[in-house]
Amino acid sequence: MTMNQDEMRRHAQQAANDLLCDVNGARAVLVATPDGFDLAHAGALPLDAGRLAAMVSSMAALGDAASREAAIGQPHCMVVDSSAGRLVMRSVQWRGEPLVVVLLTDTAALLGMVLNALNGVERSLGVA
Repeated sequence: MTMNQDEMRRHAQQAANDLLCDVNGARAVLVATPDGFDLAHAGALPLDAGRLAAMVSSMAALGDAASREAAIGQPHCMVVDSSAGRLVMRSVQWRGEPLVVVLLTDTAALLGMVLNALNGVERSLGVA
């Protein structure tokens, strides 16, 4: 692993830890590459971060294709609203490198607060 990749992982882990603490109802956070590799994760949920990263990569590709087909521009965020919680994913950049941040929440988490927190992650990674 190169120095830049080590630094990316450190920043990704810090972002995951911060996001988990900043959002009421947050249960887990995953930071992954767009091609489906886990960079960092935090939280108390037992999850297979590598497997989730691969699935999120596929979801992002579907969102990109659907957005292109619907001519609505580049997607930034996707939400899966389920009976026991939400999966919210956001495309971000770290020094020009694309990343995907996934926040898993319980049903009590306010979506607006979640989206605002994810936007903050992009801002903090953007200046990293």
